[in-house]
Amino acid sequence: MNIQISARHFELTDSLKEHVDEKLSVLDKFYDGIDDVHVILELSSGLTRSHVQLRGDRLRLDSRAKGHDVYFSFDDCVSSLERQLKKFKETHHNHPHREKTENHLVSGAWYVAAEPSELTSPVLLEDAAELKRFSTNAAMTEFEVSGADDNLIFFNTETDSFSAAYRTSTGATQVVELARKE
Repeated sequence: MNIQISARHFELTDSLKEHVDEKLSVLDKFYDGIDDVHVILELSSGLTRSHVQLRGDRLRLDSRAKGHDVYFSFDDCVSSLERQLKKFKETHHNHPHREKTENHLVSGAWYVAAEPSELTSPVLLEDAAELKRFSTNAAMTEFEVSGADDNLIFFNTETDSFSAAYRTSTGATQVVELARKE
């Protein structure tokens, strides 16, 4: 990975250069196809601006951040690039031969709360394909609107697992992740 660092309106210190090199070396673990990295650090009007450009095989990512500290603004850029690289890898390196996360979920099995909760009785999932898909908040809303007395079993799109929305003894709606009963 070829790294170029430009400092505008201030002198680039050795410690800052080492910090930049150290943080950017972490990006290699997310994606090894990074060829060039250009870092621009600028100080103007008491604010520091950081701009990082990644270039590589089918890869063109940019991140910008600003703050009162050059280290903080640069670290913010790197965090953004980590998220972008993960998303890039997921969309461009989709391997159809690998199992999807849902394949470990079994229909016709008993499930219990995966963590301590007031949902103590096991739940039988007869057909996982028939379960509605909700985020946690959407499931809580659906459970409250439906007026169900016991619980709402659903596939949680945030955790890729089965979950249950239920009413606690205090009357609050709670969501708990389910685990297969052994």
